[in-house]
Amino acid sequence: MVFTLSVNGDRLATTADPVTPLVDVLREEFHLTGAKPVCREGFCGACMVLVDGKPAP
Repeated sequence: MVFTLSVNGDRLATTADPVTPLVDVLREEFHLTGAKPVCREGFCGACMVLVDGKPAP
């Protein structure tokens, strides 16, 4: 299945498994390393991204 995302105004597509954390897709497939997978649980906020203008771990 192909997922299409709009990231920083660019349309990007991935075939990542739907259970793959968004931070992993951003870092590994799109080479966007701003979000950091520190705690891997979403508690510390290092992997926070905005989804439709709202924060999402």
